[in-house]
Amino acid sequence: MTDAYTTTKFNMEKLSPEQRLALSSQPPAVRQHLIETLLYPSPLFKKGNAFIGKFHRPVTSGRHGTGKIGGLLGPSRVGKSAICKFYRSHHPARIEEEGEFYPVVYFQASDDMTPRTMAERICEATGARSLAQMKTPALIDTCINRLVRAHTELLIIDDAQFMFMGRRMDQVRNFKSFIKLASDRNAFNVLLVGEPIIKDVISAVDYLVGRGGFPNEPLFPLGDSTKEFEQFTLMLEGIDNRLPFLTKSGLSEARIAADIHRFSGGLIGRVMNLIQSAGFEAINDGTGKIMIEHLRSAANMLVAVNDAHPYFR
Repeated sequence: MTDAYTTTKFNMEKLSPEQRLALSSQPPAVRQHLIETLLYPSPLFKKGNAFIGKFHRPVTSGRHGTGKIGGLLGPSRVGKSAICKFYRSHHPARIEEEGEFYPVVYFQASDDMTPRTMAERICEATGARSLAQMKTPALIDTCINRLVRAHTELLIIDDAQFMFMGRRMDQVRNFKSFIKLASDRNAFNVLLVGEPIIKDVISAVDYLVGRGGFPNEPLFPLGDSTKEFEQFTLMLEGIDNRLPFLTKSGLSEARIAADIHRFSGGLIGRVMNLIQSAGFEAINDGTGKIMIEHLRSAANMLVAVNDAHPYFR
């Protein structure tokens, strides 16, 4: 048995002083990769991961769920994609004597995706090397059949709002039809990941919401109330504990944490955009940690339009 594809190994371990010393002397490309794959298991992360696990396998030590449509919902950059990719990494594809197995299939929708390219992307995600020329309905049937043959247990469609918003009506019908047909095979569950509008779309269609009642988990950014800001500060401390620098960067210090929260709006995706950019500058400058000037420079580069706040001054 071998892996059919390589899965991401995430940087999740808290570093000891000895590990910090060792990693701080690693080549820049190694340290860059550690920052890019850094993942802190915050309560929000654990909540989302637990929901996917329960939706995938509703009974501990039981079989996987089939025929249901569910949702992991929240605003952009709240951390949904990282959760999904982490979950998928723990259910890798494999090759056995009976063929290729793809227990969890993940792909991202896009605003330029058509029903045809959706089917092609899903087939590619299950290892398809080439596809015969055929009409879109036949290609969609082929796509679903391939998922069944690959022993798929869970299909995750990220950014699923792109299947329904700003579309021609015929494309929306085809996307909805695909979800229904995939559910009707009763071989795997379908998880739609994206913005909260997805729930409204599914709930308005009887033949979709009827496939399990659309169980869903909403994820929200951390606000600025005392309790939520404490959680946000703990998250920054956890991130700092995993950065490949000689010393900690003080991300959880009150003044720095307040600016990171204001910049990010409590969205982990924006937090990591900022910290990654600042971390790369720190590596380039050869400093032992992320300095305040690195955070300031990163904020200036990534700041939203019309945001004139003097970050990290």
